[in-house]
This record gives sequence, C-alpha cells and structure tokens, in this order.
Amino acid sequence: MNYEDGRVAGLIRTSVCAEPGDSGGPLFYRTYAFGLTSGGTGDCQSGGVTYFQPVVEALNVYGVTVY
Repeated sequence: MNYEDGRVAGLIRTSVCAEPGDSGGPLFYRTYAFGLTSGGTGDCQSGGVTYFQPVVEALNVYGVTVY
C-alpha cells in the first residue's frame, strides 16, 4: 500500500467493507484478532479493498502481550 509517507509492505488485503473513520478498527476471525484497519479504497456502497496492519506487529512495537 502506498501512503503519503511512503510504501508499507506486509499488510493484510481484504474485501472487508470500511468507511472513513474506521482506521484502527479490528479484523477478527472467530476469537482471533488478525489486524488493525490501516487504509483502503472504495466504501461500503461501491466496494473496494481494505488493508490491515498485522496485529502482532503493533503489539510488538508497544511490548504488549495478549493471552
């Protein structure tokens, strides 16, 4: 994904619906957290692509463990 500050690699690409203001929201599957909303294209009416930062990377940056 290319942002104004540069390219970010390693994001999770989905067709999950996202709208402006959803940044930081979780990507879950059943009881597992996989990522945090990072950006995308489109919206919930027209469709598009939403990218998620893997949650493990964010946890590691802050030294947080989830159990």
